[in-house]
Amino acid sequence: MTKKTSSASKKDQEVVDEPVLTKTYLSDEELEHFRQLLLKRREEVMRDLDILRSSLSDENVEDSINSNYSMHMADHGTETMDREQRFMFIARDEKYIGYIDQALDRIRNRTYGICIKSGKPIPKKRLEAVPHTAVRIEFKQGKK
Repeated sequence: MTKKTSSASKKDQEVVDEPVLTKTYLSDEELEHFRQLLLKRREEVMRDLDILRSSLSDENVEDSINSNYSMHMADHGTETMDREQRFMFIARDEKYIGYIDQALDRIRNRTYGICIKSGKPIPKKRLEAVPHTAVRIEFKQGKK
């Protein structure tokens, strides 16, 4: 049990000892790697957004064509719920695009990989998993 306590203390000590940065600790090659990763994710989300938006506009055209036919209330409720869900997905994707754009700005400003709350480096492992992140995991989890 003593080992576990000492290793936890050592880990806490490493977090405390990390320097506060104003410029990225990542090399130009690493920044380019993350830039390409972010651009790829942005392109995928934009494609999804186009599909969602076109499904909404196709549905509006179909609704105007079928407006003369009566519709069962349950069908109408289901369609309304589906439409609201698509709007929610669109809003979520637009928010994600904003996070990606902010990360790309941080790459341009050479502040990418620095936690905006503590000024300490964000581990590369976290950046690989969540390349648009601006905070260290302890801030995302609300521990600090």
